[in-house]
Amino acid sequence: AAAYHGAAMLCYVTPKEHLGLPKKDDVKQGCVAYKIAAHAADVALGIPGSRDRDDELTKARAALNWEKHFELSFDPDIARAYHDEDLDVDTDFCAMCGHDWCSVRISKEIVEFASGKADGYQWDRAKVTAALTDEQKAILEQRGVLSPDEIHRLAAKTQKAVGAGKGAKASCHSDVADSDVAKTLQVVELADLSSP
Repeated sequence: AAAYHGAAMLCYVTPKEHLGLPKKDDVKQGCVAYKIAAHAADVALGIPGSRDRDDELTKARAALNWEKHFELSFDPDIARAYHDEDLDVDTDFCAMCGHDWCSVRISKEIVEFASGKADGYQWDRAKVTAALTDEQKAILEQRGVLSPDEIHRLAAKTQKAVGAGKGAKASCHSDVADSDVAKTLQVVELADLSSP
């Protein structure tokens, strides 16, 4: 936050500060924390190009490209060590959710399936939907189509039944009337709207 608000200098505090003399690894952790804080401020300030690394890292994560992921991290050695603690090989999923629940892996499978490239699901040629059958056409004709005038007439009938003026909320809304009153009004007044 200090860098975002214009601090002239950023400094880090090691985990060992005031408890003992920091060792090489403590200083390294502090430097990484410093770099992350400075980078976050650059992104928050909208400095051109500051998000490029983040965007590339996002693409590497989405592709489950572990090598690129490590390369783009602020501390590649630690990133690889953390990864290798749980997964000693590069996989098509991460350790957080595991194979069965990895949303990135599942999303990729869905995209591949939907594209028609998944094994056993390739399309020989573009599929054309069949036209409506005579029976389907008859059903649609029976349903009929409401004209705009009929729609407006029905809407006005509903508004009138629940006591709403033009552009005003009806009194059947629970934020206009008490919820019990609104429910009663809906049951009583809207019950006979099916009649012409």
